Amino acid sequence: MGEPARKLSRGEIEGRDSEIPDDEISDVSLLERWIERPDGTFEQVLRPLTPEDYLNPQMGDKWLQGRAHSDFVTHLPPLLRHHFRSRPDVVVTHDLQHRFGPRFPKPCPDVSVAKGVRDRNLIDTYFDVSEVGVLPCLLIEVISPKDKRIRRVDEEDKWELYQEIGIPEYVLMLPPQVGRREQRFQIWGYRLGRKGTYEPIRSDEKGRLLSETTALLFGISPSGERLEVFDARTGEQLLDLDEQEDARKAAERKAEAAERKAAREVEVRKAAERKAAREEKARKAAEEELARLRAEMERLSSSGIKGGG
Repeated sequence: MGEPARKLSRGEIEGRDSEIPDDEISDVSLLERWIERPDGTFEQVLRPLTPEDYLNPQMGDKWLQGRAHSDFVTHLPPLLRHHFRSRPDVVVTHDLQHRFGPRFPKPCPDVSVAKGVRDRNLIDTYFDVSEVGVLPCLLIEVISPKDKRIRRVDEEDKWELYQEIGIPEYVLMLPPQVGRREQRFQIWGYRLGRKGTYEPIRSDEKGRLLSETTALLFGISPSGERLEVFDARTGEQLLDLDEQEDARKAAERKAEAAERKAAREVEVRKAAERKAAREEKARKAAEEELARLRAEMERLSSSGIKGGG
């Protein structure tokens, strides 16, 4: 899910979703689904993604919501997995079906974080709460900025669903559309209150949201184009593999520059020491010569006095 979407024609829309207005055809998210034919063979169909598909997908469904959505949901999960790599009880999943019980839909959250997982092998092709024994502590949905119908599912339907189930924290993220620099990344979220209802998570002075269940801060880069994640305990930013490599190279360059500077300082110090040694040697030579001349003058003076007597 999250591949680039293509523009549909009215002919492709007709008979599939008559509720889509003419001016929103280009903003439709698409669903890829394998359908079994009467003869037992399978055919892949491409049709507009409906809110019901999105809220309660079938196994194997793949929906296409544009590059911005795709780039983001392939970036965040590995970042969180790397951060929690030393915590075997923490599982981070992406686009995995969650089964909360027989009376609930089976959504596929973009990002799910669960703590206290006793057996990671119980989470494979789906996340069954009754089998795993714990609820996710944090669910993240990346909103499709184009398809208004699907956006309402994230902002309303899933909000109600996750609140009823008792998911401690629910965060929504809206990345800017590719090529639109005037837009900024947006994040907002909810935390389950004492009365069992969602309350908005207030951002800090830097506009970051604190996830208490994961001790992570979600913020926006100064350019407004991307998400930044920080460890709330240390204040350090979480970096992906490319960013880590860039940071490593930058650290190496800094270390090399520091070594060159230190080497230059050592050479300057040694040159100063050599100069000081030469000056000291010259001073001693001058003092010795002066002493010799004084001694010679005293000798000559003494010899002259004796000769006159």
